[in-house]
Amino acid sequence: MINRKAEATLEVWKDSPYRKPLIIRGARQVGKTTLIDQFSKRFSYHIYLNLELEQDRVIFESPNDIRQIYQFICIRHGVPMEMKETLLFIDEIQSSPQAIKMLRFFYEELPELNVIAAGSLLEAVLLSAHISFPVGRVENLWLYPLDFEEFLAGFGMEELLEATEDIPVNTLLMAELHKYYRLYALLGGMPEIVARYIEKPDLILLNQLYKDLTVSYIDDVEKYAPGKKVSEAMRVILLRGFAEAGKRIKLEGFGNSNYNAATIKEAFSLLQRAQILKLCYPVTSAIMPIIPNLRRSPRLQFLDTGLINFQLGLQDEYFITNDLNSIYRGLLIQHLVGQQLLCLEYHGRGELFFWVREKRQASAEVDFLIPFRGKLIPIEVKSGKTGTLKSLFQYMLETDHDLAVRIYEGDFRMENCSLPNGKKFRLLNLPLALTGRILKYLDRYFS
Repeated sequence: MINRKAEATLEVWKDSPYRKPLIIRGARQVGKTTLIDQFSKRFSYHIYLNLELEQDRVIFESPNDIRQIYQFICIRHGVPMEMKETLLFIDEIQSSPQAIKMLRFFYEELPELNVIAAGSLLEAVLLSAHISFPVGRVENLWLYPLDFEEFLAGFGMEELLEATEDIPVNTLLMAELHKYYRLYALLGGMPEIVARYIEKPDLILLNQLYKDLTVSYIDDVEKYAPGKKVSEAMRVILLRGFAEAGKRIKLEGFGNSNYNAATIKEAFSLLQRAQILKLCYPVTSAIMPIIPNLRRSPRLQFLDTGLINFQLGLQDEYFITNDLNSIYRGLLIQHLVGQQLLCLEYHGRGELFFWVREKRQASAEVDFLIPFRGKLIPIEVKSGKTGTLKSLFQYMLETDHDLAVRIYEGDFRMENCSLPNGKKFRLLNLPLALTGRILKYLDRYFS
């Protein structure tokens, strides 16, 4: 079992006097069911329903009220009708639109019962079935693949993980951290992949799992495609789109296809709803609020970097180079940083933004922006010297604060930098392996 940080969020939910039914949202195979199975040990009674099974799904298709339904569930599972110490877990809830609707009645009529639902294609179902979501009567928790800290814990490196709490980290430990980070960059963060590798570290045996994951995503999303063209376009994206990961893309004819921009856009929309990928749009302002420009080319972010390595045949490169930034022209490390930044957010669906300044005379692009204390902090993922950060310097000319971040394969250090107009700013150089700690570093050094 690999412990997830989301368990702490679940504990807060369990103890809250304002608790509502909780929906765990995320792509298939990110560990939703396993997470709740581990969390269920905190309850005296645990009832598990899988709505992909007919015998469980029909329960919510009956005309009975919610109390009668709960009574039937308890009797069937041999559990007393004790609500405070019972966890009712409704898995694969996307298989029953009626069950989705009934979540509101658990909140309104059985508020003491601990109800958690999970679904990997919930947004697609809501769209295709025209279901009214019980807004205001449920809570959401978004689950992503493992971040690097969870990955370390899975390998039993608790002491090394605890050492990363120090700011800055002991430089003597960085070589060990980078060793595991290289493995994380190779495998990605899909829980089953990581757990299988921990059990038997043989990469060849994992490739069938990567292949099965891609096939299952294609099979899943095609169920909810509104037509043949969109279904085929989604297949094109999932089979050819990995080569575009980390790049800015054009919708028209994506993947050397003949599909127009409208069809590709609809296909991308459904894949985003399934949490398999994200289109990240640029921001042109260096100050809050974040207003993405949807008319400019987005950057493509997939669910997991390990899948990209497999699909593009990049796995061997991790064994022949010591420079992660050289793999796929640096796009894989940039992509992995984006994957970790998404993991920082459990209460929202997660979005990534980057900054662009595109003029006829010159253009500039900063890899990521994250909001922090009312400011937009720029993040560049680089391996070169400070002097090569021209886009970051351009951004700092336009922003209203004095802190920028560079994530790279080096040691932690703070630099004082000067801009051509005389403005000074501080550059926080953060090792790749500490990307998941970025908010703690910002909290320490932002002023």
